[in-house]
Amino acid sequence: MNAFTSTLPLADVAHVRQGHAFRGAIPAVADGPVRVIQLKNLTSPETLSAEALLRTRLPSRNPPHYVQHHDILLANRGSRPVATLLAHPPAQTVCSPHLYIIQVIATELLLPEFLAWQLNHVEVQRQLRRQSAGSRQHSVRKSAIEHLRLRIPPRATQQRIVSVTHALQRTRSKVDELMQARDAEITALAERMIQGRAA
Repeated sequence: MNAFTSTLPLADVAHVRQGHAFRGAIPAVADGPVRVIQLKNLTSPETLSAEALLRTRLPSRNPPHYVQHHDILLANRGSRPVATLLAHPPAQTVCSPHLYIIQVIATELLLPEFLAWQLNHVEVQRQLRRQSAGSRQHSVRKSAIEHLRLRIPPRATQQRIVSVTHALQRTRSKVDELMQARDAEITALAERMIQGRAA
């Protein structure tokens, strides 16, 4: 491959499948061997921890497809289908049917971290919204994801973009921590003022 950015449909570089086909509500089993990632678990790394995931037991007749390291999860409904890259998920973990699992197959061409970044890019999100079906409940079809046109630069460029994105995320996290500390400080000061105590 040359040093220029190529444009390919997602289906050429990744495999897309839907989460486990549960029938009805997912039964919670306290000591169940299988964990389930649901839409609500995509809000933060903490909600993706083994302790935060629902545990259940699956029928043995159909071996499930467990998620793997660097799989990308994408909500198939909602106004903004955010992509989440999995990092070392717990063993024997499946996804609810409201999630798509995207697995990079052209690993020599595409970094999973870069694909997750590009799926969250404003232009790709715009493509997904345009192709969403349903007026009341937006639903993203599997075919729409597979036909997404991706811009794939050389791996070195992908790695630089991923590194810069991680640095930005770390900066935002630090700023958020500082803001929370400042909010707590101001709240404590206001409380002392209300009670008539000196600052």
